[in-house]
Amino acid sequence: MLRFLIILFIAPSAALCQDMKFQIDSIDGRTVFMAWDDQFPVSVRPALLALHGSGRSAESYIPGHEKSVPFYEKQRDLAVKAGYLFVVLSNGKDTWGTDEGLKATVKCMEFVKGKFPVREKWCIWASSAGGVLLGRLLKEYPSLVDRAIGTFPVFDLEHSMRHLPSARSAWGDRDYRKANPALYPEAFMRIPYLIFHGSDDEAVPVDLHSARIAKTANEAGGNVLLNIVTGGHSTGNFALYDDDLILNFLQR
Repeated sequence: MLRFLIILFIAPSAALCQDMKFQIDSIDGRTVFMAWDDQFPVSVRPALLALHGSGRSAESYIPGHEKSVPFYEKQRDLAVKAGYLFVVLSNGKDTWGTDEGLKATVKCMEFVKGKFPVREKWCIWASSAGGVLLGRLLKEYPSLVDRAIGTFPVFDLEHSMRHLPSARSAWGDRDYRKANPALYPEAFMRIPYLIFHGSDDEAVPVDLHSARIAKTANEAGGNVLLNIVTGGHSTGNFALYDDDLILNFLQR
């Protein structure tokens, strides 16, 4: 069952984009939120899919929603400013890279392609637990991904399973090893991957996650661009955004 809503939103003066259009749909009970700027005269638009972190949802990116989070709205604004169709799917616990989450994500991308003229390959923006889902996309559906951005993304699922209750809650007694990106780092060699990670991150320590993927992939010829910034694993840490670097990466 699908629900469909078009909203025209005039952003406040502090926002990056002054005039955006929004659409909200539902696929199999999961909310899909899309945003774009019609001022970009393109026949086929690049698309960016955000993979939210644990405890977040599509509503985290919707302006004015009671669950919206300025930290995640910034991802939306940067994508739209760069000329992308911004898309995010509510994946609940499945953002930890479960089979259900992977299936729902691919279905969402196909759904969007049926409604908007977008490029075949997408940019993926993975936050925290969404990094596991990014890994599965790169391994199992490499033809769908053109490039990626990571905001304190999980790389070593084994570590997260030991230290984070949300990871254990998502996987339960199921075998999570097939979803652990640390077991297939070669998948990250196929695309440029821009990562921002806080030096004081205790939930997803940079040395065990982003620094590992950068070292492993780049030693084998990959293109992982790691930026270690101040602060920790917090939606109040806006040091995790370098607007110019992100926009240049999206538009190159």
